[in-house]
This record gives sequence, structure tokens and C-alpha cells, in this order.
Amino acid sequence: MRPKEYRIKELLRKKGLDGAIVSSPENFHYVTGFGGHQHTVSRQPGFTLAVMRADDKVPTHLTTMDFEAATFRIKATGLNFVVDPYDTWVGLKTWDEIAHGAVVPDKTAMESSMDKLVQFMKACDLANKKVGVELDYLPVPYYKSLTEKFPEAEFVDISDLFVYARSVKQPDEIEMFRNLCRIADHGFTEVSKIAKIGVSERELAQCFREDVIKSGFCAPSAWSMFSTGPSSARLTLPGDGVVKDGDVVKFDAGVNAEFDFYTTDTSRAWIIGNGDPVLLKLKDRLYEGQRRMIAAAKPGLPINELYHTAYDYVKEMFPCYRRGHQGHSISMGPATAEAPYINASETRPLEAGMILAMEVPCYIDGVNGFNIEDMVLITEDGCEVLTPNTPHYL
Repeated sequence: MRPKEYRIKELLRKKGLDGAIVSSPENFHYVTGFGGHQHTVSRQPGFTLAVMRADDKVPTHLTTMDFEAATFRIKATGLNFVVDPYDTWVGLKTWDEIAHGAVVPDKTAMESSMDKLVQFMKACDLANKKVGVELDYLPVPYYKSLTEKFPEAEFVDISDLFVYARSVKQPDEIEMFRNLCRIADHGFTEVSKIAKIGVSERELAQCFREDVIKSGFCAPSAWSMFSTGPSSARLTLPGDGVVKDGDVVKFDAGVNAEFDFYTTDTSRAWIIGNGDPVLLKLKDRLYEGQRRMIAAAKPGLPINELYHTAYDYVKEMFPCYRRGHQGHSISMGPATAEAPYINASETRPLEAGMILAMEVPCYIDGVNGFNIEDMVLITEDGCEVLTPNTPHYL
């Protein structure tokens, strides 16, 4: 992936900030175009971090453990990054030491990630400036240590700044989503072929997992839900449920680009066999509501108007219908849903490059549940469904 450092620097300048400390694995990847291994696995602050000045001419400083420094230098080749690792217990050796008995003096002191952060803040002239930090990620003790190390700095929360930046995708991100959605769409289509009376929830889930893994490009999201009957009306992972005549088979699932973080979110709800006429009527209304959203979506449309396109249509036939949002933006995990949400209060207009999970669900406690959801790209003159092949009806 290409680094999006330029986009964050532009937003920092608009916000009147001098720079930022980028701490979370997903936002580090967004800024640099690559991620740290242990940082991604552990999600601990400081395992990897970036210090960036809002000035485009000033290089961004990156640190990671010494054991990963060579990987970072390879990935940062040709980019405006300075890679300076901190010391760890790994004990990295040279070939001369192992093969020829060369003696390399030990360092008099081990430099920690925080030591590197102090150096970077000074190098970027940020120790007494307005600096953005991710308060939705940083633990309180770590943030406290920042305020103690840099008492003259003014720290400002920029968690929403990253979410805003990620809400409009760049060309390489759109290509990533096309690939992820194509693989997910194929997996869901395979599930649709076995969704019959007598099949278990676990079999449905396993069918999806195996098909996605075969792609070699991504992995099935761990949270993916495949359920039937009453289970489809609650939040749950695949269990012992078996499809019965008249059940709704519902999935709400996605795929993850793993160390590239990008993720998807798609749903279908299929009435199997002889469904109750009321369920059939409800399913048609939900589906048509979602189709109306897709038909209406284009740049400039206020998001709350998109919400009412589906919500009002469903509520007209089913006055009891209540739903806080009809979809959401989606970009980099671990979260699958992020702002802007398609709700009644969001007035931000749609923009070309947004990718939204447009959904129209309805859950009937103890009976059955529906969700009609597709990944949708906002284009220059309308929109494009990125998950078009999985059938809505069987």
C-alpha cells in the first residue's frame, strides 16, 4: 500500500497542529503503507510509532524494535522516512561475531522506545508545540507518561482526524477493497449453494472460511456470524443450529487483509423452504429499501437523506420498525464500523471514494432475523456495489 502521510499532514495543518505521534497499528500503516509485526500482534503502544511534523519537507521518524529494523528499512526505501530502532532483549548478532569470534562491545545503555520518542520530538521540533495523539487508542498510563516527558507540549486528540481521512479512499485502497470484496463475494456465493434444510451453522461458516482461505490473499474475519432460526435474531457466533423448513438463514461476515488491516462487512438473509408470509413480506420490504438507498447514493447527497430513503420506506409498511443507522463507513480493522454512520443526524454529504456498508436489518426476538447489506463504493456520478454476485434470494 502507498503511504498516506501527505493526507494526514494536510489535515494536521488545517487543524492548526504542528505534528503528531502516530501510535495505533492501523494508523501507523495508514501513514507509512506498512505495519510492524509485533505492534500489530500485541497492539501495545510504543512497539512501533511514528513522529511526524505537519511540514511536508520534514521527514517522518519511525521506530520499531531492533529485530525488525531491517524490514522497516527495506519497506521505507525511497520514502521520506527516517528509521531508528530501539534496543530489545532479542540480542541480534553479526556474522563476524558468530563465525569468526569478533568482539562487538555491548552498548553502555539500552535505548527504549520512549527514548527514541524523546529524540524524535526534539528532531522534529515538537517538544513544545501542538501535537496530535490518538486518545482512543493510548492507555491512560502511556498518555500520562507523554505529558510528563513533554510538559511544554499541548496534546490534542486526533482520533477523529484519522477516521475522517480514512473515510475517503485513495485509488490503491479502492483496488484493495475490490479484491477483498471479490473474494468475500465468491465465498458467500458458495455458502448460498449449500444453504438448505438440514445444514448446520458451523457447516455454513466452514464453507465460507475454506473458500476465502483458498484465495491466499486474505482471511475470514473472526467475528463472522452464520446463523439460522431464532439465532439469526441475536448477536452470536456459529453454533449447533440446523436449518429447518421456514427458517431464515442469515450471515453477517467479512474478510480481513490481515497485516494490511483493511476489512469488509456484508450480509444476506435467505428464507428457506416454506416461510411465513409475513416474513416473506418483510424480507421484500427490507431488500427494496436497501435497493432504494443504492439507487439514490451519489456525491453531494446528505447522508441523513440516504438514511431516510430506506428507513422511511420500511417504516411505512411496518410502523414498529426502529433502527439507529442503515450502514456505516468501513476501512481498517479492528473495527468494522466507523464514521460516517448512515443515520438521521449525519449531514455530511457523500463523497466520491467513500466505501459504505449499506444495510437494512430487522431482528425479531426469538423468531428470526434479517440483514440486507452490501459494500458500496461512491463513484463520481453514483455508486457501485462491490458485492454484487451473492444472491439475495434462493
